Amino acid sequence: MDKLELFSKCLNLVEGRENPESWWGWWNEHESEVEKLLNHGEFLKLKPRSHGFSWVSVFGSQKGAITILEKNGIAFEISNLYQERYLEELDAYCKEQKRVQREKQKKFKAQHPEWFTQYPKFSKMLAKVLDSSDEIKSAATVEKIVEIEKKLGFILPTQVREFFLITEGVNVSTGLSISLSQLFNLTIHEEHYCVLGEFWKEADGDLLLLRPGEETVWYYAHEQDKVKFLRNTMYELLEKELVNYLREN
Repeated sequence: MDKLELFSKCLNLVEGRENPESWWGWWNEHESEVEKLLNHGEFLKLKPRSHGFSWVSVFGSQKGAITILEKNGIAFEISNLYQERYLEELDAYCKEQKRVQREKQKKFKAQHPEWFTQYPKFSKMLAKVLDSSDEIKSAATVEKIVEIEKKLGFILPTQVREFFLITEGVNVSTGLSISLSQLFNLTIHEEHYCVLGEFWKEADGDLLLLRPGEETVWYYAHEQDKVKFLRNTMYELLEKELVNYLREN
């Protein structure tokens, strides 16, 4: 292959006479030859990129082809075909994601109606972000809660008890984990706390904390080695703090 053939292919690409399949097929066959004909920067700009949207590879390479043609004084008319096809793909993807989210929420609500009664905002957000690897446990029994309280040496706050009567625990891969069976006492800077779970608010490994006899929820920012106020109650933690966290993460 010589430069004239390369320029001809670039012209086809710029003017919209390629599709993802034809462009990838040609590139895979001639990549080594193209690399010899272009400088490194031109080669990288022309090289198609693998992407979840098939038309992105052609759209990106079109920009590289424009640079090559301009440098060599070859006239062309730019086609908007690839951008239009990409936007169509993106629109279809967004619509499908919304459909999937609606289905997930519908399924989650059918399986856990009590969640939406008790924690409507948190439940709606949780249904959106749940992954197949995430875990939502069934409700804990009063007997199980009492057993854990005996091990801890204090009675859990009312709203924390209410949470565990809906679920024994949740584990979300974005850095949120609360589990009744994994509650334990911890002393930090000579203050006694109960570790409610993990909440990666500032860094991986930050902990949710309770103080015996209080409804207030705290967290331990381990990189700073500081205990900080989080929310006044378990309800506020779920309906305000964790809703925002799941939305952002």
